[in-house]
Amino acid sequence: MFDDDKTGIVIDTYPSIAVVVKVLRKYTRDSILDIKKHVENGEFALSCRSIDDAGIKIIKCSNELKKNKVTVKVYEGNNEESLQYLKNMVHSYRTTEIETEAEMELEAGDVDMQALEPFKHLWEENSGFVVLKDEYDYSIYNPITKQFCLIEDDDFNNQVAATMIMHGCKVVDGKEEIAKLIKESNN
Repeated sequence: MFDDDKTGIVIDTYPSIAVVVKVLRKYTRDSILDIKKHVENGEFALSCRSIDDAGIKIIKCSNELKKNKVTVKVYEGNNEESLQYLKNMVHSYRTTEIETEAEMELEAGDVDMQALEPFKHLWEENSGFVVLKDEYDYSIYNPITKQFCLIEDDDFNNQVAATMIMHGCKVVDGKEEIAKLIKESNN
């Protein structure tokens, strides 16, 4: 039925094809005719070969479709899965990617463990600090106190943040999630 190496969504029920097309056009370059064909034939309306940023796009699209009273089915290959399964897969992929980047950050530079010592309170339990990761940059933030930990040397800042990640500190990833956290902490 579907490619074994693809994950995607199939439109199950919908109030009108126009609603489906309107939402899907934000996430795919397919023509309106192709979208209609995919929906009517029970084919993938949106799919990807790897669970990375494309998986996030499928989740966002599914959520938006749901808000518009469209139900979708998620498939990994020919196996129907839940949307939560896809969310877990994307989260796992991204967590591994972030930890790998942090490890590479620590391996790439000359890390002075003694220089990191004064910052160990950042990764110790209940410090409240989180790592904000936006593309390639790291920031260290405490949403409880609404304070940033500012370290002028970018390389050293990245080493401290990477050490926090390797010690299991929470990572808030991406501009939207960072903005959401800061907005929530200001309320």
